[in-house]
Amino acid sequence: MGRVCLVALPGSGAGGILQLAATPAAAQEGDGYAALRAGRYEEAMPALRGPALDGDGAALDGWVTALRETGDYDGAVEAAELGVERGVGGARALLGAALMDVGRIAEAQAVLEEGAGEGGAAGVAARVELGILLYRYGDRARARDLFDGFIDYYNQAASLTAAELTAVGRALFHLSRWNYEYAHDALRALDEAVAAGPLDHSARLATAELFLERYDAREAAAAFGRILEENPAHAAARLGLARVARLEGGGNPQGQLEAALEINPNLAGARTLLARIRLMDGNRGEALEEVERVLAVNGSDLEALGTKAAILHLGHDDAGSEAVMREVRALTPTPTPPLLLLAELSADHRKYADALEFAREATEVDPGSWRAWGLMGLNQVRLGQVEAGRANLETAFEGDPFDLWFKNTLDLLDTFGAYRIVETPNFDLVLHESEAELLAPYMEAVAERAFAEMSRRYGQVPDSRIRVEVYPSHADFSVRTVGLVGIGALGVSFGPALAIDSPAARGRGEFNWASTLWHEIAHSFHLAVSDHEVPRWFSEGLAVHEQRKADPRWGHQPGVGFIRSLASGELRPVSELDRGFSNPRHPGEVIDSYYQASLVFELIEERHGFPAIVEMLRAYRDGATNEVAFEMALGVQLEDFDGDFEAFLQERFTAAVESVGGEPAEMAVLTQPLAISDVAALEAEVARNPGRFGPRMALGQALFGEGRGDEAAEHFEAALDLFPQYGGPDGAHWYLGRIRQAEGDTATAIEHYRSLLRLNESHYDGRRALAEVLYDIGDQTGAAEALRDLAHVHPYDIEDHERLSLLMEATGDLDAAVLERRAILALGPVDRATAHYEVARLLHRKGDRAAARSAVLAALEIAPNYELALDLLLELRREGGRW
Repeated sequence: MGRVCLVALPGSGAGGILQLAATPAAAQEGDGYAALRAGRYEEAMPALRGPALDGDGAALDGWVTALRETGDYDGAVEAAELGVERGVGGARALLGAALMDVGRIAEAQAVLEEGAGEGGAAGVAARVELGILLYRYGDRARARDLFDGFIDYYNQAASLTAAELTAVGRALFHLSRWNYEYAHDALRALDEAVAAGPLDHSARLATAELFLERYDAREAAAAFGRILEENPAHAAARLGLARVARLEGGGNPQGQLEAALEINPNLAGARTLLARIRLMDGNRGEALEEVERVLAVNGSDLEALGTKAAILHLGHDDAGSEAVMREVRALTPTPTPPLLLLAELSADHRKYADALEFAREATEVDPGSWRAWGLMGLNQVRLGQVEAGRANLETAFEGDPFDLWFKNTLDLLDTFGAYRIVETPNFDLVLHESEAELLAPYMEAVAERAFAEMSRRYGQVPDSRIRVEVYPSHADFSVRTVGLVGIGALGVSFGPALAIDSPAARGRGEFNWASTLWHEIAHSFHLAVSDHEVPRWFSEGLAVHEQRKADPRWGHQPGVGFIRSLASGELRPVSELDRGFSNPRHPGEVIDSYYQASLVFELIEERHGFPAIVEMLRAYRDGATNEVAFEMALGVQLEDFDGDFEAFLQERFTAAVESVGGEPAEMAVLTQPLAISDVAALEAEVARNPGRFGPRMALGQALFGEGRGDEAAEHFEAALDLFPQYGGPDGAHWYLGRIRQAEGDTATAIEHYRSLLRLNESHYDGRRALAEVLYDIGDQTGAAEALRDLAHVHPYDIEDHERLSLLMEATGDLDAAVLERRAILALGPVDRATAHYEVARLLHRKGDRAAARSAVLAALEIAPNYELALDLLLELRREGGRW
């Protein structure tokens, strides 16, 4: 049964907890308030300071808010203290909040306890701040009681100010962590606060954070954006957009964070998020620096302390990590946020077993943390503990049905009833019933070959069987990977479990599933040898290198974007390659980084041998940085290797750099035919720049599209000289193969098709074209080899399997012929009787009489009078001595 995920947060209406409508208060007016809302802080602060010191509570609120929003927390404390000394209404709430900013928790609690006893709006403001403090650092039961009191406060009031409504909304926001239904009421109160004309953006900020916590990234981004429309200098809103970008896996979180920190250099959330980005880039030192900057201002910040504990844990400083957690436990009996950060950051760095244990500990100290239950379940599923993970995800979703990740993962697990587990010696292949019979034999062969070869290369095997989940829906694969649909990857490895797209999830010729499977199995070995410590750049590059070791035609190939980056000096040095994956500067950088990283291992193996690569993995296992791993295993300084690698790239791609580097983007290789009217313009461009790859390819394509193949060939040949490594599906070899084939120059056509397939692992049409030419010249063995791996690209065409079976039988490879005949059966042919008979006939030729008898009986069950099948059965009986 499908689950309803509460993504939208409509107002609660007449039936909600909040029953009475509030009367909007008049918006504050005046130059100081207008400057504050617009982010003109230097103008707002002096304008509001005077009235604040004269006893104006709203002005004091605005003055302190301006100081806090620009990071002058000590100044905010001093201003609020002046307000308390002068008896300004609401000053204690402002002082308590400012004291929390600088980590003076005991003082903050004391002043908020005093303020909570005040009447009216001043007491309301103090009570919500006190509740938040107690929720973070102390007595959660009392915090809940304080938050509960806001329901009656709202319902019993004839009218409320914007500040009071904001306090009600924030209180109900926190209550929703115990009972998600309060989220609707929180939103209603905050919407009313915004309508009432508040003096700052705190109501809208709380609204945006509510949406973000409830995984509605679109509404959160809109709310943050509305703040920035009025106040482009609102640091917390910029932090919010960075968090949205991280949630959605796109955008430019670092840019938003840097903008936020220019406004408020002490914004704790921005620095801790930046620390996470630095950590993903492989820069533990820089990450720790960011966290220490937070703790220098607020030594009690739980998020910063949790991030610090995680950085130390990931750096093998468990004693240091435990010391930080002792600090945390001294601050709060419920250290849930730091434990969740330890779980999240461990999972970010593929330490899934550690992530599971931290999440489990969080559920023990805080059984009401639905996030903790969900993280425990997600990491169990990642580790192949599917049923235990499902149970914990159900607990999480019951408590928080807003979480898309939990909901989507549970819905995916519900589909597992339609999957079959095929056990091989080292793998559990989880295949959809609709294609299990078809894919299992091919996948077992690839997986077991990979396991055997990598076991020898690495001298170690994973600790457990590897679970391989194969998804015919790319959306399901995306959910399995990140909990959301829409990612562009083809596979993912968690170590003991991995997932890939089925060939059904992509268009014909879009990817080679066997190459992808090999890549992901390689990750399982890398994680095992390094104890999940290997940096991403290393594992991704080595996995692509592994693909090429399995088959030189497999793996990423250079594109035009890669050559442009090389020519312009934009490729990152090896020492910074992790950033190409974790913090790409443009959409193509991740793909370029895969290819670039793979060449690192080509160079290492060429100069130092493959065992040196294994030694590097072991060095990472023992806590080595990139610099230490290079020095220990290779005996070279990383900065020296950077220089050698740059020279290696320049030498390999000399021609390509000269012909592509600096070329405008519009001259990239075109994948769509050009209009006839473009030919003249392209001819003029080629005449001006005969040594440029893009114009040559574009003109060749245009001429080919007009049927002028003989003229096009000249430009394709020139393009090959200019960029011989180009492996795109629209490359020159594909066109030249067809041109030469049409001219009758079969030998040249064959060479072009073979060159194409050496550069492109998934070119379906190229494989078929090569087989056709080879067959036509009587080379059945060559034609069979050309088609042998066609199922790795697209296994769903019965005609392909039929053709290959005949070729394999003709060349004497009866095992392969039987495999193809069984694939035909798995695809559900119209004439199933004949399909069974053909399997039986080949099995009989192999000498496997028992299997042949079963197959021929299956044919006769469908067509009892099938004469060829009856004859074969009689022959089998004669041979078996039963005549």
